[in-house]
Amino acid sequence: MSENQFIANIKKKESSLQRIKLLDHYDKILKRIKNEKSTMERIRLLVGGLESATFAQVPLHKDLPNLKPIQFEVSIGSKIDNKLEKMEKDLLKKLEQGKRRAVYASFFSDLLEEWASTEDLKIHNEEERFNCEQSAIKKWLNVKEFKEPDLGFLEKLTKKKDLEKQFKTIKYSLLELTSTITQKVMQEEVKEHLNGISSSYKHCLRNRKLAIKTLKDTVLLNEYAGALTISLENLESVDWNLETSYLHTRTIWIKTKFRTYIDYGLYQTLLWNIIGERIGYSLKSFLQTNLDHPLKNKETSICIRKNSDNKYSYNIYSTSCTTILDHPVYTELFMGLLKSSLGSSSQTDYNMQSSSTKMTHFHRIIQLLSAKITTNKEVNPDLNYYVFGIDFKNYFDQFDHLVVEKILHLVGFPSDVISLINKFLKIPFKIPANKLNDLNEKEIEIEVEVEQEKKKKEEKEEYKEKEVKKETEEEFIIKKSLNGLPMNYTLSNTLSELIMTLLEVYVYNESEIRIIRCVDDMYICSNNQIKISKAYNAIQFFCETLGMDLNLDKLGFNIFTPKTEKLKSEVVNNLKQLLNYPLPENSVTWGYLILSEEKGKFIINNQKLFQSVDWLKERINKSNIPIITKVNLFNIFIKYYISLMAPMVRISRDHLQNIGKITIEIEKRLFNGNRFDTELIQNIKKRFQFEGEFPKALLYFPITAGGLGLWRSASYLTDFDFKYTFLNCRIFSESKSSQIVYILNSEDWEFTANTTIYFAYRALLQEIEHASPSLSSEQKIRVNDFISRGSEVGGTRRVNLNNYYQWIISFLGEDVISHFGTFRFLITQLVPMQIIISGRLKDTETTV
Repeated sequence: MSENQFIANIKKKESSLQRIKLLDHYDKILKRIKNEKSTMERIRLLVGGLESATFAQVPLHKDLPNLKPIQFEVSIGSKIDNKLEKMEKDLLKKLEQGKRRAVYASFFSDLLEEWASTEDLKIHNEEERFNCEQSAIKKWLNVKEFKEPDLGFLEKLTKKKDLEKQFKTIKYSLLELTSTITQKVMQEEVKEHLNGISSSYKHCLRNRKLAIKTLKDTVLLNEYAGALTISLENLESVDWNLETSYLHTRTIWIKTKFRTYIDYGLYQTLLWNIIGERIGYSLKSFLQTNLDHPLKNKETSICIRKNSDNKYSYNIYSTSCTTILDHPVYTELFMGLLKSSLGSSSQTDYNMQSSSTKMTHFHRIIQLLSAKITTNKEVNPDLNYYVFGIDFKNYFDQFDHLVVEKILHLVGFPSDVISLINKFLKIPFKIPANKLNDLNEKEIEIEVEVEQEKKKKEEKEEYKEKEVKKETEEEFIIKKSLNGLPMNYTLSNTLSELIMTLLEVYVYNESEIRIIRCVDDMYICSNNQIKISKAYNAIQFFCETLGMDLNLDKLGFNIFTPKTEKLKSEVVNNLKQLLNYPLPENSVTWGYLILSEEKGKFIINNQKLFQSVDWLKERINKSNIPIITKVNLFNIFIKYYISLMAPMVRISRDHLQNIGKITIEIEKRLFNGNRFDTELIQNIKKRFQFEGEFPKALLYFPITAGGLGLWRSASYLTDFDFKYTFLNCRIFSESKSSQIVYILNSEDWEFTANTTIYFAYRALLQEIEHASPSLSSEQKIRVNDFISRGSEVGGTRRVNLNNYYQWIISFLGEDVISHFGTFRFLITQLVPMQIIISGRLKDTETTV
């Protein structure tokens, strides 16, 4: 039994004992007052009994009345019968609340025990996992049928007159990359990476536990920093360490997809991530300075002005008058998987956790795309507007190693860094020998480690010499990947972002259209048919040449045509004549949103959403799932669903309300017409024989405060201060003849400053602020008490409470106070934090 389990068991046993002791104590009080005819005497017995209810010499009932003034009033014959009756009633209520607290504390302990003791659950079946693993191994180890790529078109790009100087500067800057990588590793840098590992469900459970333990040990942190510094001082020796790594191929279910990754050792993870981070920071800095900003410059912009006689005139303005050099949203998206600067607090959140208060890069692309479509429809109502959505198939898995190496040489990476990256790409897989035939061995290039084989033979000889034969360990064959980038490594993010940056530059130079992109989700839009066709052709050609497959099922296309335009079919046919590749048949989508040509905006894609909900329904209603695991499973997916409906983006006036309504429908779909809170209470009463009232508010309180931690979507959505600035014709001043109406030929009109259009458009790009509730003085006291108790339980000083839980307390807090009399309905010393922490880790591992 571990130390944590031992402590948790002590607390659990004590909680059961306290229930028996307290219920017996309260029953004795009631018996004493039963035959007392004097109201004052009953009050005295109640106060005395409640005062004597303690734990560890700490009273369990506070704010009891001072009886001295009451007794004096009675002694002089004052008529205070009504006051005495009310006081007795209040004291009896406190007694009943004490009994409820005792019962609930024991129930809560049993609830956590069920959660912690249940064997690991999988929400997908073993056959599903096995098929996925076999498919993953083949993808990473099979020789891809792909000819050596001709990257001449990229070489020409780097030598173009307007880009040659920038690429030469990047190449010169990269000469210092080796010295950047080999810099001393500081303890703070190790802590930053460990925090990322401990909080990310994409890392294996073993590594997350080790990361949490290491963060608490200053000496160990320093040891890691020293060992990593030594490794980086000798780059030629850096490679995958078979002795310290767990290299079995594994898969986890992230959101709604299987993702493959390697189950590695903590030190190995830190080593590759620090290398990748240092390369990534340097590369992002060089590219932003030399490539990102030049894309924002235009020598001229042709604008239309509307004169007083309603006639249009064309005017050409210099860049200094009409454009700005930078656009913050585009700059944010540029190489978005990498942090903007060394030392920032956390990596770009591509996990899309809805509890985050910061808009993610993934949400920025739908924000930017929606704003551009909305504004263009308003500003250019007489022009067609074209939108393409691009998505890659198995994005990280299909990067060809030869392509990556050629691009590194092309950009100007030093040879020793290229050699290091090649080692990183050749990930070792430890494959059981008896499963080798399942992998279609003829199609796989097998690299056997000679020393490993020799060692195994020697061990076999030793076993033969022994009188008692022992079972030998399962034989493994080491094979190395031939293509793909390992997920969840900063170095992989750096390499993929480099290639996608070259794609952005190439497409812009071919078409003057900027790609809106985050990782592999890309969009292009324009009111110019020639430009949009060039951009789409350039994307397809780039991917085809580099051997990267697009996901045909997710390619999307929409066109918005004015009422005066010819038939839409004619416009589409004209576009097809300009395309070298088939036009997508589906509409443009983002997450669980789909672009509606009829409504002219993104709407919730119910069909796609409920397909995922039906999948979840089969898993979440399994009978053997603990109550809290079921809650956590629901929370993970409902946050995911909400996040993929973009609540922080100004899409329409009723967007938040539509999200709220759809989350109610999701609950009913999952639980056969019931809301989840109703379903939970029924399950609790049946499974734990819980008698009496169970307030719904407890379902939504955090687990460290004695609740079940159920996510309440309405309270989360209330957290947004939603003000929508719509564009409409009234924003233009008809009286001013010099008012710029719209920019005719430039796809960069959003860079044109000092126009009403520009400011209205930029309003759509503002992040919706998180609003906190307006609390009464009594509610503020409750919030402070909630914070204080959290500090006691967690052992750390807390000074505030996030807006979500402020909404929960303001909306549901009264229910808890009425039922228990206090937010401190659990004895702080008995809260089994060990179970909570271990259960959270286990649950995240099994439910994502």
